[in-house]
Amino acid sequence: MSINIRTNTGATMRSLSEQGTFRNSMYQHGEEKKERKPTLEPLTDINDILPDQVMKNEKIRLQSAGLQSEISHVEEDMSIVQTVARALTNVENSLLQMNELLVLVSNETEFNSAVRLADQTELEQLIDQINKVADETSYGRHALLDGSHGVRGVATGKFLEFVGMNADSKTSPLSGYQILVTEVATRSELQGIRPLTQAMIDNEESLIFEEGGIGNRFVTQKGLSVSNTFKRLSRWITEREIPLEIIRNSSQFLHFRHLQYGGSHSFGASSTTPGLISPESNRITYANPALDVKGFINSVPSFGHGQFLSAPDDADGIGKLTVRYTGTEVPADNIAGTVSVSQNGFQFQLGNPVSHVEQLSLGSIHAADLGRETENVSGFKSLQEIDIRTGQRVKDSLCVLAKSFEEVTTVKDRVEKVCGKTLKTNLQHLQLEHDNLIISGTNLENSSSAQAFAEITKNIIKENAGRSSMAQAHQNPKTVLTLLKWQVITEEELNIGWENSAWEFLLWS
Repeated sequence: MSINIRTNTGATMRSLSEQGTFRNSMYQHGEEKKERKPTLEPLTDINDILPDQVMKNEKIRLQSAGLQSEISHVEEDMSIVQTVARALTNVENSLLQMNELLVLVSNETEFNSAVRLADQTELEQLIDQINKVADETSYGRHALLDGSHGVRGVATGKFLEFVGMNADSKTSPLSGYQILVTEVATRSELQGIRPLTQAMIDNEESLIFEEGGIGNRFVTQKGLSVSNTFKRLSRWITEREIPLEIIRNSSQFLHFRHLQYGGSHSFGASSTTPGLISPESNRITYANPALDVKGFINSVPSFGHGQFLSAPDDADGIGKLTVRYTGTEVPADNIAGTVSVSQNGFQFQLGNPVSHVEQLSLGSIHAADLGRETENVSGFKSLQEIDIRTGQRVKDSLCVLAKSFEEVTTVKDRVEKVCGKTLKTNLQHLQLEHDNLIISGTNLENSSSAQAFAEITKNIIKENAGRSSMAQAHQNPKTVLTLLKWQVITEEELNIGWENSAWEFLLWS
């Protein structure tokens, strides 16, 4: 038994020595863990590993903010242009109603003063509607169709007037564009070589006038004086709406002149008595041809039509610049004056697909600013002045209306082009670029997060793998002691069994 006791004691002391070593190891590991606890090495490592991704995320964020700002600006520009398009549609509808009214009046076979008055009232109401649209169309506090966002011109010089210019024109230099007039516009005239006498009147002199392919015949009234015959002839021309005027003179010569300027307007006349108006009896003699104004705009040769002088469409900087010279004589040194032009159209800064500036000039659509360049017998200067009091005025009103409709349609087409093609295309490009940027940013953020989590997980696994056994032992000390006791008991049983087997072997021997 003494042998067994010594043997057991030795085994027990060995096991306790190993247990003390294990506890010392656990104690040292706990102290090391306390010392390492404040340090955050894994986070520091990740920040050092992913600086490029952080910079890329910031860059994408800035680009996204810039694109969103551009999209907002383009959407605001589209709102302005769409507002203008709707207003011009309303103006076109009013012009179409005016055209239907004028055509209806021109086809009337009987004159009814009450009906004509009602038609005139309706015409004036339609003109007021156009002016209302021009005054009230706005975006925020900015009026859009009053002419403040278009080409505006001022003429300096006697008998000189600014009419219009190409919508895409640029602002003129401070000195303006010089206007030179080398030939003034005239009207066709026809004058007899024999005076009108009482004998001719009593003999019932016959005069025939032809203008615009239409002939009219006038016969003098027997017994009427020469002076009263001239008055009667003047009233007759007005009633027949012939675009002529009588120029009275002391010699009682018949002298007629067309109301319109330029070579495109002419007439003819004849008389029974040779020389009274035509060299031969009852044979139409045509008036002397009229002249159109001629001159230069900013040293560029320009063409005239009546009193209007226009620069060529392709003239650099002054395309379609039109002025009106009403003087009857060529000015001194041919200098009629100067014209200064200001361009105040909208400037749309577009960046997609190609960076450029889109300009949209919006002239005034007030009735007083529409149809201004129309030559007419009634003397209408604009759509504001048209009326239907006489057949000729109805005819001239239709001409002014056609010119006004053309002007409005041209502006509307330009507006729809800018809105439907330019701004809409630019907006689509910006939205597509922004969507692609957001997708790429999301992918980059997801990959960065995945990589960061992978780094953290890897570091945790490496650290836990090296200390898993000791951490487990520290967390479950009773279990470890139980295992140690089981180890001691097992060793003792093995030793006792070996010793007993040895004695039995000796005894048998």
